[in-house]
Amino acid sequence: MNPQMQWSYLFKHWFATLLIAPFLSDLFFYVNPSNAKIGGLLSGYFTVFFMSFIFSLPTYIIYAAVFYYLKKKKFSLIFSKKMLIAISMVGVFITFASVFPDMYFPVTLAYMLASLITGIFFKLEKDCQLKADY
Repeated sequence: MNPQMQWSYLFKHWFATLLIAPFLSDLFFYVNPSNAKIGGLLSGYFTVFFMSFIFSLPTYIIYAAVFYYLKKKKFSLIFSKKMLIAISMVGVFITFASVFPDMYFPVTLAYMLASLITGIFFKLEKDCQLKADY
């Protein structure tokens, strides 16, 4: 068996992060009862998803370039997965810090946590097996 990195991981990781993060964000707001923003991101879920997609493009362009490099140089799958998850989390932090500097920390944390969880959850590798004809 020769495991290889699969491009679908990038898209699964990206879209799952964008789909899950608004729910986590609202959960974080709910945990802090003094916060009046409960339900803030879910009320405009599709708008939030679309805007998250647009603002995440620079991060995932870099992510895709690093993915291509890691795949081409055949780095270990564990190292590659850790590197890709780190890039996505740092990208989330930089995006929120530069585009939304006064945005609540729970939103940033929710997107970072969603990226971490989804990055760990999905498989990076696919097994390439030669099929024998019987």
